[in-house]
Order: sequence, then structure tokens, then C-alpha cells
Amino acid sequence: MSPEIRSNSYILTKKYNSYKVNDIVAIKAKDIGMVVKKIKHIEGNFFVVESINKQYDSIVSKMMFEDTDIIGKVIFKLFNPLIP
Repeated sequence: MSPEIRSNSYILTKKYNSYKVNDIVAIKAKDIGMVVKKIKHIEGNFFVVESINKQYDSIVSKMMFEDTDIIGKVIFKLFNPLIP
């Protein structure tokens, strides 16, 4: 997620009725769990996402998500330097 969101960061999300390209969102990915990604493309109620850190590809980037899979848009992030 670096450099946008550093490791050991806390995030706060908010659920919205709609999202737009480049929003950073927390998503419930089936069989993976919660991931934080950037919206790359929207088709109706479906979203394609991409890794925030361009140096790393993610299997999640090859999946399509419904709007109901989105937990919320990241509205606040806080780095915790005390967590190793």
C-alpha cells in the first residue's frame, strides 16, 4: 500500500452510496479477507481495482467486485510507528 498508506497504519473508512475512479477503498475479497485498493474502473455496480503500490501486483487486481463488496472509502489514515 506504500507510499499512500504505510505498513502498520490504521485506516478509517466510510460507506457511501457511490464511489469514483481513484477512490481508495477497503474491500471484502472472497477467500482473501479485507484488502485496501484503488478503484481503477467502474462498470455499473461492478468495480475493478488496482494496487496502490505500483511495484506490487495483486491477484485482487484481476477480480471484479460488486458495490456490496466495498466496506467503505478510506477517509483517514494514521501511521503507528510503535508496531514492529
